[in-house]
Amino acid sequence: SIPKVEFDVDESAPLSGDGDGGQAGLDAPGAAFAYTNDLGSDKWSAGISFGGLSGAGLDYGNNWAGRYQDTEVELILLSLAPSVAYKITDKLSVGVKAQYYYSSLDLKLRAPTSLVTGAEDGRVKLDGDDTGWGYNVGAIYEFSADTRVGITYQSKFDIKYGGDLKIKPAGLKASSDTELTMAATVRASLHHDLNDRLGLDFTVGWDNWSDMDNVLVAIDTGAGAALEKNWEDTYHYAAGFQYKLNEDWDLTAGVAYDTNPVDSHDRTADLPVDRQVRYNAGARYALSDTLTLGGYVNYIDLGSAKIEAHLWSGEYSTNEVYSFSVFANWQL
Repeated sequence: SIPKVEFDVDESAPLSGDGDGGQAGLDAPGAAFAYTNDLGSDKWSAGISFGGLSGAGLDYGNNWAGRYQDTEVELILLSLAPSVAYKITDKLSVGVKAQYYYSSLDLKLRAPTSLVTGAEDGRVKLDGDDTGWGYNVGAIYEFSADTRVGITYQSKFDIKYGGDLKIKPAGLKASSDTELTMAATVRASLHHDLNDRLGLDFTVGWDNWSDMDNVLVAIDTGAGAALEKNWEDTYHYAAGFQYKLNEDWDLTAGVAYDTNPVDSHDRTADLPVDRQVRYNAGARYALSDTLTLGGYVNYIDLGSAKIEAHLWSGEYSTNEVYSFSVFANWQL
């Protein structure tokens, strides 16, 4: 993915710094793999997948207006997921996926001089990683050969990053645990084929982001802090189509909308998310009876994401992500 993130600081704010952070988005390459097998049965199938579930990378520089909140952040969430599905009847199928995740967090910010020795801002670094388990369950019901509905539930991830907290030039270093919750989600989808060429897709969903009310940081000295996030639940709406151009080519496109999870007084620069609008388009080509190649183009508009902090404020003039992907589907 290629994020474009540029903040416009309110110059009248008491803490404006020497700039607005410039182009803060960091490019993030990714890859995924999946394998499925019908197990020689017309009812059972199993598979395994590996890939990224979430991630973020931002670098605002050391002296921008929001430096006491964030100067640099990198968040990675990967999952290895075995799965199994069962066809209960000719119309109803269910599936479950176990997810073993790995996540890492690196966060840097500046500390006011009153907290450290020396005339310059202190430098704070918080890092850590964690592994754990989550799950995904789903079901599909086929009303007819043309119409089917599906529902999925993705469990939340309660991630506890074990790592270090360092503050310079004060020379402070301590072991730390940082707790962050990734929201549980529900998606319900409808697919309907209008004819042999054109199919329509609709999805609605709910994300339980109110679970991320605080980010908890504890260090081995016994001290700790709750960093307020105060996120709210969000709702997801999407529509798209699939069009069979000919025997070899399929085209697809869609748009999705997610509501705003947080107001401007609680929004922070490490997660500058507003309402989100996503656009995507793609194509698939059947190279043979067993091999299909394809690609997608995606664009995400993350909104202006206004921030009204205690000593600084502003909004994002650019807050978007471009991504490009290619895939191959090989039937053995």
